[in-house]
Amino acid sequence: MQEQPDDELLTRLRRAEQAVTARDDFLAIAAHELRSPLNAISLRLAALEMLAERHGVQELKVEIERTRRSVDRYVRRAVVLLDVSRLNSPESHLSPGRVDVAELVRNVVEAHVDEAAFHGATLHAAVEGAPVGFWDPHMVEEILSNLVNNAIKYGDSTPVHVKAWADEAAGMARFEVSDRGPGIDAAARARIFEKFERLVAGSRDRAGFGLGLWIVGRMVAAHQGSINVTSPPEGGSRFLVSLPLRPAQARKKEESK
Repeated sequence: MQEQPDDELLTRLRRAEQAVTARDDFLAIAAHELRSPLNAISLRLAALEMLAERHGVQELKVEIERTRRSVDRYVRRAVVLLDVSRLNSPESHLSPGRVDVAELVRNVVEAHVDEAAFHGATLHAAVEGAPVGFWDPHMVEEILSNLVNNAIKYGDSTPVHVKAWADEAAGMARFEVSDRGPGIDAAARARIFEKFERLVAGSRDRAGFGLGLWIVGRMVAAHQGSINVTSPPEGGSRFLVSLPLRPAQARKKEESK
């Protein structure tokens, strides 16, 4: 007996769901397998760094520290694979905790100093007051890190400015990342947060899958926040992220204690 059209459609949907599940399982496993040995290397480098400091070999200590930071960045890239599978689910689950905004900005800027120097750019950070948010720490670091990374890569060696402040009246934290590069035209701004879109298509010296800003957009949405990009009259690009200081999932976690 031949399957009815509805039965055939249901069969295809089931197969598609199974394929998506298999893909997400693979991404989660791949992220774990990549992250574990890289973490081990990072810990070993940290031990060597302390040994170099103990013996007073400052130049070696500095080089080991720089290498360890590079490994840490690769660990975060491996985590992106896990983020893709998490963010593909209908509901992204946060693990909220207390995040010191000044410390967050300082850590992200420090992690990108070498990369900025390589591209001939400088990094400048300013945090107003002492804002504190209750967010998923890994996610907010990934949001800011992606924006700083893009500003360095596409800002044509211009200074990159990172600003953060709290809008207490609105119960929001604001993060701004700007550069003075060529900017992004209106048509591109309308689609850069879509999956597999890149700021500069076909550029060989800027490798990537076009997932960074899509991940940023999904992480911002998971926190009930917003993100927009503008090209100011003076040139360049300006990304503005607004996050509730206490998203709904963070409030639920606090109420359940």
